[in-house]
Amino acid sequence: MNRTHRWFALASVAAMVLAAQVGIQLVGAAPAAAVTGIEKVTSPLSSIDSQQTHTVRAECPAGKWVTGGGGWAFSVAAADSAKVTLVELRPEHRTDGTRDGFVVTGSETTAAMTGDWWVQAYAICASPSGLAGYGLVTTRNPATSSPVELEARAGCGTRRAIGGGARIVNPGRDVALQVARASGTGDIFRASAHEDADGYSGNWTVDAYAVCVNRPAGYQVVTTASTQGDSESEKIAFARCPAGTRVHGAGAAISDAAPGGVSLQVVYPSNALDNVEAFAVENTPVSQDWDFIVAQAICAT
Repeated sequence: MNRTHRWFALASVAAMVLAAQVGIQLVGAAPAAAVTGIEKVTSPLSSIDSQQTHTVRAECPAGKWVTGGGGWAFSVAAADSAKVTLVELRPEHRTDGTRDGFVVTGSETTAAMTGDWWVQAYAICASPSGLAGYGLVTTRNPATSSPVELEARAGCGTRRAIGGGARIVNPGRDVALQVARASGTGDIFRASAHEDADGYSGNWTVDAYAVCVNRPAGYQVVTTASTQGDSESEKIAFARCPAGTRVHGAGAAISDAAPGGVSLQVVYPSNALDNVEAFAVENTPVSQDWDFIVAQAICAT
């Protein structure tokens, strides 16, 4: 069975649980006005070849601000399906008159990868008029060669993360992204990466990004686990926004129990902005259970 068929098989199972999802409704301060002009922008595919990394940017329409986004790393040959990973999911807010966007980078996970592959970026953009308190917060750890795993957290304080992202700085082929998601209450956005089983001698670190706003109307963080929770080589999860709300930011995470060699390949906000898909794989065979993964939809009206 090739990778496309496996993906659709997993997606069919995961879709059956969408109706049971429940968001976390935040209470407290009166909400701001509804976000207006929300839309998804899809980048062209990166080059389709066997370079070690691919980077691509989805660009918001003129005058709109980025609220969140996602990305997809895909190998052309089924035999290479586990050999690529996401290493950057980065919102980019520009104050120089150029357009906002969402930057995605993927990387090969092994030098033995010789087949063609590509990445694609997805930006979620909105009109500034509904984004009171807007700001992009970035947090970075010092670069080092000693850790096996690193986490960064970008905080919004009294505001809420309407979206966010994560980036590994200098990942080589040996560090993969495992977490890019908001907290349940939306006050922070987390990023986490892990070295593979062979380790990595280079200096690296991880950045977290939070797109912070005053809490908009209908704000909810919906986080849903995969149905797979054992030692499967691939796992998929979907998170759906409640009726009357739409996806403003997307996230995904692999369980903290996961070892190195397990990574995120897909964080995909749907075209209708009603759900988010997450897909993770074992880049190298892992015998232990690595628990479930989660998809996350940050929703508002």
